[in-house]
Amino acid sequence: MATMNKNTPVVAGMFPDRASAEQAYQDLSARGYGQKDVNLVMSDETRKRHFSGKDAVKTELGTKAAEGAGIGAGVGGALGAIAAAIAAVGTSIVLPGLGLVVAGPLAAALAGAGAGGAAGGLLGALVGWGIPEETVKHYEAGIKNGGILMGVKPRSSEDAQYFETRWNSKSAATAATAATAGTAGARMQDAGTIPVVEEQLEVGKRQVELGTVQVTSHVVEKPVSETVTLREEHASIERRPVNRPASEADLAAFKDETIEVRETAEKAVVSKQAHVVEEVVVGKEATSSTQQISDTVRKTVVDVERDGGTGLSNSSAYEDEFRKDYATRYAGTGGSYDDYATAYQYGTTLASDSRYGGRSWDEIEANARSDWEGRNPGSTWDNMKAAVRHGWEKVTGQRR
Repeated sequence: MATMNKNTPVVAGMFPDRASAEQAYQDLSARGYGQKDVNLVMSDETRKRHFSGKDAVKTELGTKAAEGAGIGAGVGGALGAIAAAIAAVGTSIVLPGLGLVVAGPLAAALAGAGAGGAAGGLLGALVGWGIPEETVKHYEAGIKNGGILMGVKPRSSEDAQYFETRWNSKSAATAATAATAGTAGARMQDAGTIPVVEEQLEVGKRQVELGTVQVTSHVVEKPVSETVTLREEHASIERRPVNRPASEADLAAFKDETIEVRETAEKAVVSKQAHVVEEVVVGKEATSSTQQISDTVRKTVVDVERDGGTGLSNSSAYEDEFRKDYATRYAGTGGSYDDYATAYQYGTTLASDSRYGGRSWDEIEANARSDWEGRNPGSTWDNMKAAVRHGWEKVTGQRR
């Protein structure tokens, strides 16, 4: 097991609430660290919300956060007075003027920084931990938003790796290894920032009017004809010559007589009756179709070029090699080469950094991961690590 020296960097994590901070504290306890080893920084408002009051849950972390909480309100701005107050209460104090609760072995250094330059606010106080200013700015914003900053000086590199891994997996707002001032483990300082902008194609839908359909009805007339058989009855007069003797019946009828026959005829009578022969239903029917939308999007590509005889080439010189590695390693994942190009380029940048010269990948991975996640908050280190390492080893000559 590697033993850490006095210049061992502090492993720090920013936790958004008490629950995640309690889990992180349990990780420390599991490795044999106690209250005297743990450094806490939070706003006094956060302490009151999570660690005070009758409803507050009593835990080792809560006890540490609350101890000496009432001290400091009447302490002046002089460094000696604050140091004396710290000595009186142990390892916890409220920094006057800052509303900042500090607990742990680094409380005296933080109090000194806060009292010596209160105008610097939380930023001035936290620099006392030796954390780079860019990282401190993230911590300062987190503390102002109710976060809890926890830090510990690990006793071994195994402990440091354990805490970083565990705290990251618990979704800490920020977890980083910050070296004390002047050490080789300090986080990379940004001389400038080039935003990498990438356009994404977003296809939406809007409703357009294609026109209207009007359905009207009106009455028309058309001639029709039907065939009907009509019957008529007419009187039929028939004379037949007869020659026979008259009978008694004939003699009885031998008088004036009139026979009347009624003639009849059928006439066509026309009437109309309406029938429903069809129904016209008016409505709307929706149909769907698939349309392929094609366009172009733009993306910022950063090329790094260095002058001088360092013997290190920029990432462009290795692009063919990187594309081959992408085809072997990532092509089957569904992502494009552009999704991983930044990781390959970042690996070449690490290789040319003088602070990492002569060191192995295992020695720089923790710092590389912290810096990568700070620069690329939406990217997952585990997905990109192999590409970063490939770029690093290719430029340093560790990969042939």
